[in-house]
Amino acid sequence: MAQPEQQMEIGRVLTCTVNECSYNKNNVCHAPDINVGEMHPTCDTFTQEAVSPIAQGMPDVSVCNVTECRFNLNNDCTAPGITVAHHSEHADCLTYRTGV
Repeated sequence: MAQPEQQMEIGRVLTCTVNECSYNKNNVCHAPDINVGEMHPTCDTFTQEAVSPIAQGMPDVSVCNVTECRFNLNNDCTAPGITVAHHSEHADCLTYRTGV
């Protein structure tokens, strides 16, 4: 008998340490989904504006425009989960890796 398919964590935001983001609650991102930048793996969903309502659980990376990232497949994130954290004055996807 076939086993039920388990939902994979691919492209999910597992951790975010950018506490000043309005979507961050206890190092968990509560955005509906996030977008990652183009030339640099910036979390484009970062905001300090009031947000309502916030989503429950881990959001997906809905679009990743960083084409040189090894986890980018046609703008879909195939990483087994990502971490978002500070980089300079903004939030970045720390899972970003170049090469194959």
